[in-house]
Amino acid sequence: MTLAYVLDGGMNDQPGAGAELYELFPGVQHTYQRIAEWTGIDVQRIFEEERQPGQEHRQGIGAIRQAAAVLGIADVLAEEYGITPAAVCGLSFGALVGATLAGAVERQDLFTLLMRLREVPPPAADNGPQAVAMLRIPYDTATDDLLADVPGVYLSADLGKVGTGQERMVLLGGYRSALQEFGAGFPAGALHVSDDHGAAFHSPLQQHISDFLEPTLEAMTFHDPRVPVHSCMERKALTTAEEIRDLFRRNPTAPVSVPHMIGGLEDGGTELGLVLGPAAFGTFQSAAFPVVHVESPDHVFEAMTAVYDFGIELPSTEAGVAQ
Repeated sequence: MTLAYVLDGGMNDQPGAGAELYELFPGVQHTYQRIAEWTGIDVQRIFEEERQPGQEHRQGIGAIRQAAAVLGIADVLAEEYGITPAAVCGLSFGALVGATLAGAVERQDLFTLLMRLREVPPPAADNGPQAVAMLRIPYDTATDDLLADVPGVYLSADLGKVGTGQERMVLLGGYRSALQEFGAGFPAGALHVSDDHGAAFHSPLQQHISDFLEPTLEAMTFHDPRVPVHSCMERKALTTAEEIRDLFRRNPTAPVSVPHMIGGLEDGGTELGLVLGPAAFGTFQSAAFPVVHVESPDHVFEAMTAVYDFGIELPSTEAGVAQ
């Protein structure tokens, strides 16, 4: 039986994430100290700094805090208990951290990129402010048809089945005015435009991020991952350095999908998933295999128990999590 690590997207970045593990495990302390050296941000600030009103995830320390928590947990599992995955996957921002866990990207390079993200200038305001909206649709609805004649609105994320499984949740990105106009065609309250986020995540409107990061990505060295990285953009296992580079390049502008990444893990024979770090855990509970959330010290012991209860065959540490 095989084990996969599953990582959620951004914005799961509340202050304090990772602090309990930091206090308990010297290996986690070492991980955070290295991150502090790479970023110039001291450990206490990584744990405590809050996102400012109107600030996007990438602009604050939240992305650094979330990535640090995931890497610290992976290090504990590997160093203390010999637990490493046979595959990894991540949604959105989590895909970048997942590729790093798989050794396709050096950890220092990941944090260099995250620091660079903090400097991204705002998009041109010619067409008005951007936003993201949440919408439940019948499960068999084709989003291409739904949005075919809706200028300024794009599919950002397919979060998969909700409720009884007859519907799925999608996130739409676009211009706020276009999203509001589109929502007027649904029953009241069916489409909710967020007041908290002013960026059309994973849509063509984020091309300015890709353009800004391209010199940084061009300077980075990408490696073939040690274990497959299952894409959140298509149902595919990424196994080469160039596929990982493409993942990083497309991440700001391409829609992401929970069904794609979970389906890919199912195709690969995954029989237990560990959801590492801060996460909207319910997003992944529709998987055909059991999933266990690992964020606190208690969760670490639960994960260890699950690994042995399910008879998971573990790869060597060298073949799993990259240090």
